[in-house]
Amino acid sequence: MENLGFLAALGAALAWGSYLVPFKISQSKNLLSFQALMAVGIGFSGLLISLILGYSLTLNMYGLLSGVLWASANVISLVAVLNLGLSRAAPLLSSLVILSSFLWGALVFGELPTGIIMGFFGIGLIVLGVILISATGNTHSQNIKKGLLAGIIAGLMFGSQLVPIKVGNVATRDFFFPVCFGIFITGLLISQVMKVKFKKEAVKESLLSGLIWNIGNLLSLLSLSIIGLSKMGPISQSAILVAVFWGLFYFKEVAQRKKMIQVLIGAAVLLAGVAILGLA
Repeated sequence: MENLGFLAALGAALAWGSYLVPFKISQSKNLLSFQALMAVGIGFSGLLISLILGYSLTLNMYGLLSGVLWASANVISLVAVLNLGLSRAAPLLSSLVILSSFLWGALVFGELPTGIIMGFFGIGLIVLGVILISATGNTHSQNIKKGLLAGIIAGLMFGSQLVPIKVGNVATRDFFFPVCFGIFITGLLISQVMKVKFKKEAVKESLLSGLIWNIGNLLSLLSLSIIGLSKMGPISQSAILVAVFWGLFYFKEVAQRKKMIQVLIGAAVLLAGVAILGLA
């Protein structure tokens, strides 16, 4: 059964590392519009998936809070990316998600009573792998202090997003739709507050991105119920490896042989960390 949990976490990483691909193919630059439309895609796909799987459509505060946390962190993370650049913001966000989700699971919920030292070692390798992989992009910073603050806040919020399901001890079938609805409502409210200007571009791609992300969301919840937050959270951050591979082999964003080798080394280190964490 635990193997199924690891496979679900890796499936979530695959989906979360791929959800930006449709938007990138569209070549649109309207990120705020994308965030709002993606929230719509998450909301409607959440309703459809729930109906297909027979999941509950009843709202609960745990799921709604989780959705609010994710949608808010998603917007704040844009501030980090815009001010630090993607190559600096990505490892900061991923590292904080890995560390915070691991600490929540291991120290607060007691998920690794005997393998805590091995768990920390695995976490260290995963973070190192993330940094090696992410450092292949171009570095561009506008406001480092603002970007760092936004990155820290967003990373901690992302890493804490699934804490409500543990606190409330809510089953996946009762948690999934409220999360999607929370993201949907929060995304629309944020778009109104920020006065987002919608254009007839990348609409289908943004909605598709929401669907792909939501598949990862469902798999992460299934994984969480089997292997816990301390393992699911860090393993799902392998998504950054998937995203970089899209950039390397599909979008041809990195041509230098040295950087490609760095990505492969980072991938090996990250996967080693995942394997060690799985044994913890």
